[in-house]
Amino acid sequence: MVGELHRLGHQRLRIMPHEYPLAWRCVVAPADRFSDRNGAFVPGGAYTAQGGERPWYSSASGNAYFGWEDARNDDARGLAERFVARFPLTAAAGVGRDWAYAGWLAELVGFLSAGDRLPFVFSEDLETDPLMLRALPIRELGSGGVVLDFPLPPPVPPAEDAAAPFQERPSR
Repeated sequence: MVGELHRLGHQRLRIMPHEYPLAWRCVVAPADRFSDRNGAFVPGGAYTAQGGERPWYSSASGNAYFGWEDARNDDARGLAERFVARFPLTAAAGVGRDWAYAGWLAELVGFLSAGDRLPFVFSEDLETDPLMLRALPIRELGSGGVVLDFPLPPPVPPAEDAAAPFQERPSR
């Protein structure tokens, strides 16, 4: 879904995947909320937009993504469109270009699709502080929880480097 958000012009949205005692969770937040030391970690471990938006997914919700019962059958594009409509403050803060992160996320999704794998920046059984990680841990669930490493995302570019997405010129 976040890859679709990137295609819709929201490349400054990032993910923070993490393990919670009973579920895997993923926070979607604007790039400026992420750490300079680990571009996959939101300091404080959570993100809530000023208007109270909480764009967090929990695997405990199954396919009711973000708690949306009416989105159970949506594909990634449909979820992205709902995200923009239902989290307008977060979506607006994520408008702009970040090709390095968008490419990194596409590569990560490809890596994850090679098995039953989930990334995380913190977990009950990971003693390393998220700010000290040198790679993104990936849990391979089908093999007893083996942890693999994937490169951390690129640093967050300055906001002034995030040009607005392409806009069509009105026809005459």
